[in-house]
Amino acid sequence: MNDFDRKYADSTSPVPRYERSAEQPCTGTPVRIIPVSERNRAITDSSLSDGGKALVIALLRISRPRHFPGGGLGIEYGALLKTAARPDLLAQHISEVVAHLRAAHVDILFVPGMSGYPIGAMYSQAGAIPALLLKKQPWPPSDETEFAPGAFVIPSYTGSGDTLISADPAAATDILAAIIDRQLDAQADAAEVAITVRIAGADEIIDKATMATAITETAPTFCRAVIDDLLDARAEQIRDRPVSIDISVQTWVTPLLKGYNGAAEILQSRCGITPFAGVTITSLHIDPPAIGIEGIGVLACADEGYE
Repeated sequence: MNDFDRKYADSTSPVPRYERSAEQPCTGTPVRIIPVSERNRAITDSSLSDGGKALVIALLRISRPRHFPGGGLGIEYGALLKTAARPDLLAQHISEVVAHLRAAHVDILFVPGMSGYPIGAMYSQAGAIPALLLKKQPWPPSDETEFAPGAFVIPSYTGSGDTLISADPAAATDILAAIIDRQLDAQADAAEVAITVRIAGADEIIDKATMATAITETAPTFCRAVIDDLLDARAEQIRDRPVSIDISVQTWVTPLLKGYNGAAEILQSRCGITPFAGVTITSLHIDPPAIGIEGIGVLACADEGYE
């Protein structure tokens, strides 16, 4: 973990800022790059789940390592996860994620920005779990922006400068109202009222767990502000009964996790969460283009490439 990959206090800013340093290229040459001619057999013989195997095949067919202006070395996987919705390639992975979310009894998904929303929306639809898109706006704002509780700033990965991340209170109010009303109806005759909201984060990739950390820390703050307003509006239904509120981020789900950054270990140590990932990336290589996959090895990307 880089020393700068964490939240820091800034007395001049109305919202917290989370720092994320640029990726560094993999040093050294892998012992062996598995060529295209051996790729399918290596994937088939691996211990990956069926969803993971299908995801690896799609990733190597469509995606390539490349350098990004704001993030350094990364994977260009837009056509698989960002600019298209591909249930034909991701259906098995999505089913595995849904099973994980249901086991965690998740009530709502938080999805950071439009890049994560295609896969987040598919998780949402398949699992019948509402998803809340976190908006990305330029920072600093050009007008007198009112910051919703839980808003934060993080450097842009694909460009330069910082980005303001915030949730839509109107959308959250409508989603959380349904969750709260179900619980109030179920506890109509109870002596006390217990409100529980379980959150999951969903992103197209977890790279250094910086975004995941930020949302895990800020989403309960945002939800609590919305829930407090909802409960105030339901004072007659609650009467004079004591109310307890438990809001927690239960898990993170993603197709891709960068294992070489220690992303899973960082999220576990910071937040006590072990993310559920379809594929864990162990290394990235530009020349020749290749991607290291946990449980398999380093696999050549281009069909016309490394032999």
